[in-house]
Amino acid sequence: MNRALLIFNPASGAADHDEGVTSLQLALDPMIAETVITKAEGDARDAAFRAGKTPDKFDSILVAGGDGTINEVINGLMASVHDGKAPLPIGLIPQGTQNVLAAELDINSYNLSGLHELFAAGKTREIDLGRAGDRYFTLMAGFGFDAAVVNDVVRPIKQLIGPGAYMIASLGALAKYTSTLVRLTIDDEVYETDAFLVIVANAASYGYKQIKLTPFAVMDDGWLDVCVFERAVTDKVGFVTQLMAVIARRHLRDPRVRYYRCRNITVESTPNIKGQLDGDPFVDTPVKIQIVPKALRIFVP
Repeated sequence: MNRALLIFNPASGAADHDEGVTSLQLALDPMIAETVITKAEGDARDAAFRAGKTPDKFDSILVAGGDGTINEVINGLMASVHDGKAPLPIGLIPQGTQNVLAAELDINSYNLSGLHELFAAGKTREIDLGRAGDRYFTLMAGFGFDAAVVNDVVRPIKQLIGPGAYMIASLGALAKYTSTLVRLTIDDEVYETDAFLVIVANAASYGYKQIKLTPFAVMDDGWLDVCVFERAVTDKVGFVTQLMAVIARRHLRDPRVRYYRCRNITVESTPNIKGQLDGDPFVDTPVKIQIVPKALRIFVP
């Protein structure tokens, strides 16, 4: 790697603005051919699209940001792919609020010397991507309660207190959120239930590496893992109990928590409910989701 595009998001949780990008440029020189500092939503996507369209200029993309920035980059990069060519490999420089993808791939710290060694070694892992409609995701698509939480998170508070912003939003959403009738077409099987939450995952971790809503998910196995939290008899109290069981990794023992594996799923609901991709707001239901096997290469230890 000696022609990397560095995409730096100064609004990410651990970013240190000018000092941060300067440190990165010095630590990763001479790998970096160009640096883009994002200023608004969509900048990372546009930069990745341009890099993907000019492989004679760039041989890789390094992303300094969180999971939302990575999601933008992946969508720009995949939009640039044509004629069956492989997209440029991606290097992760974790500095977001939670950095779930980096943790899932054992890229655990913002350590400049360690990152330099990682990228210089050039080892990559091919991972699957999920595609919801025309948008890709690395981690998960969520529908229902968690998407309501994501939509309620106030960005300035998120930047100020980090993961605690999600706890505040969760309490607010729990007070007003109700279960919804969902209709899932899982490959060729149709399943209807009253549910608080539907997770369609490409990775085991959710929010934190220790929290695994879909514990059997593997990022390169060619499958989507689906976890459905059905409405319990005790309604919201039952849902809170289910969520507490997640922390103890006992939620799959609950008969009202269903688990499936598939390659395609359509999520419909009455009424329509909000969705989230990789922790950022997404369109409402209905939506079709499919697995795209071995779609992306990421530098790994």
